[in-house]
Amino acid sequence: CEYMQDKLGQVFKGRISAVTSFGIFVELDEIYVEGLVHVTSLKNDYYTFDSAKHRLIGARGGQVYRLGDKMTVLVARVDLNERKIDFEPVEDEVCNE
Repeated sequence: CEYMQDKLGQVFKGRISAVTSFGIFVELDEIYVEGLVHVTSLKNDYYTFDSAKHRLIGARGGQVYRLGDKMTVLVARVDLNERKIDFEPVEDEVCNE
């Protein structure tokens, strides 16, 4: 977590490592760091959680965020006290691989 403190505003590529009703956890490719993309950061749609298939689905646009998908994120917040990192999506598109 301390390592990411000076990385605020930087962009990284990663993979979705977990999907929950409140957001997506992304593990970065370059470094072993995981952070949360909160569901409120996913713009232009309302997302519902499909727990059986580990995915979030956009109600209007149909955008799907699945476990294992590639995602590009920006480091938005690092909280050393709570040891949490918040990401924001750089683009709403994900690569379903």
